[in-house]
Amino acid sequence: MSFAQLMKVEFKVGIRNYTYHIYFLVALAYGVVLRAFPAEYVPTMAPLFIFIEPGMLGFMFIGTSIFSDKKDGTIGALSVTPMEWRDYYLSKTIIMALLALIGALVIVVVGAGFNVQIAYVLIGTLLVSVVYTLLGIAIAAKYRDLDDYFVPLLAVMVLSFLPFAAYHGLISGPWGKVLYIIPSYPGLYFFHAGFEEIARETLMWSGIALVIWGIVAYNLAKIRFYKYAVEGLR
Repeated sequence: MSFAQLMKVEFKVGIRNYTYHIYFLVALAYGVVLRAFPAEYVPTMAPLFIFIEPGMLGFMFIGTSIFSDKKDGTIGALSVTPMEWRDYYLSKTIIMALLALIGALVIVVVGAGFNVQIAYVLIGTLLVSVVYTLLGIAIAAKYRDLDDYFVPLLAVMVLSFLPFAAYHGLISGPWGKVLYIIPSYPGLYFFHAGFEEIARETLMWSGIALVIWGIVAYNLAKIRFYKYAVEGLR
């Protein structure tokens, strides 16, 4: 099976299982809730909603997707078929990134209209989605069901929401700087840049941080997926 065929199959499965429908309904709900806030609170709340949609929701979705594929033998077949096993998790990463972009667009347009720097939001969404999807693959590869995945999922969620406290001044001093290494923190600057001006230098360093995280997450996904989900199921 070629990479293009695998992408097509993944897309059809998502449509058939209503996975994408749920994703977009959640995005629409966030957009409606965002519109209910007074205008002065939108720049504060929008980054949180946008992060939850491509980051946390994608992190959960990729885990359940991998567990489903383990149970029906799809992943086990990777060790005995000529299909490149890397294509499997790369196709999922690309699809989740596309869903995240559409989801973020729905949240922004429904919640704040078109008077937004959407390009910054979409760039941040793409980078954050890739990082968290690959991290989700790296972590979920070791487990067989959502119960086992829940503890690391909760740990990642707690760590990922800490930067919001620092971003809004609730955590200051050296701890605030340390939190910048968590990928949600640089992502926040892109999300916020859609609504209020952020220095170009800040966005540049945020982009570099997310690219570095993407490289780290890719290598973690590659190593752990092969170790636990391909080699481990032979």
